Amino acid sequence: MKADLHIHTTYSDGVFSVKEVVKFAEKEGLTHISITDHDTLSGTLEALTMKTSLTIIPGIELSTYHQDESIHILGYFPKHANFSLLQNFLAEQQKKRYTRALQILERLANLGITLDINKISNVDSITRGTIAEMIIESGYNYTKQEIFDKFLGNHAPAYIPSTKFPTQEGINLLKSCGAIPVLAHPVNIKKTPIEEFIKMGVMGIEAIYPINKQDQTQEYIKLADKYNLIITAGSDFHQFNDYKHGDIGKTVLKRRRLEKFLKVLNER
Repeated sequence: MKADLHIHTTYSDGVFSVKEVVKFAEKEGLTHISITDHDTLSGTLEALTMKTSLTIIPGIELSTYHQDESIHILGYFPKHANFSLLQNFLAEQQKKRYTRALQILERLANLGITLDINKISNVDSITRGTIAEMIIESGYNYTKQEIFDKFLGNHAPAYIPSTKFPTQEGINLLKSCGAIPVLAHPVNIKKTPIEEFIKMGVMGIEAIYPINKQDQTQEYIKLADKYNLIITAGSDFHQFNDYKHGDIGKTVLKRRRLEKFLKVLNER
């Protein structure tokens, strides 16, 4: 058994559809996947309706904010989860993301990059990655990394935070729906000790992540073991050969770590 528990689709800022992602996962020999689009359940719910050899674990990547920093919390749901408790909140989050996208496009226009918001009006949850792809598809001669460095990255001229939803409230919301809240890509967190999120009630750490250095992975595993937390792993797949993320099925959870994750999930 091996699982990739962090995957994005065209419902947020991934390049590929749910059907394409499932085919890639099957080809990689995965047994379990979780589609974890930003602030939307649409992709993961679509995957649950598909006929596939994979075990689909319902998931989401919830955007929160703590100490002037974006903090992402992965939520994994048992089959009996009550998704209705989340849907109204997510609808509001998606509206806020759309408004934010309009503001970003206005700033980009002032920087000489003119984009048509209608081209991404069918995206459930518009992210900076969505807009970066839009810039490239519109013919501007930038790589994705250059776009983030010059325009969309933290503190760049067109940067606007995605949400001010407090991390503690995000963790509580996921738990109220029966989900397992997991701290996503801790390597990207710069301002807050990981222990602070453990005190908030996360039940796991995404300790195995594509851009980690080996000592960082060991540090997160050690921390999770110390507090008896779940360890998860995921590629954070958006597209192939992505400088910020991994390729599907290349960063995986397996053996006893996966068994523990599944045991805790089934007990929710």
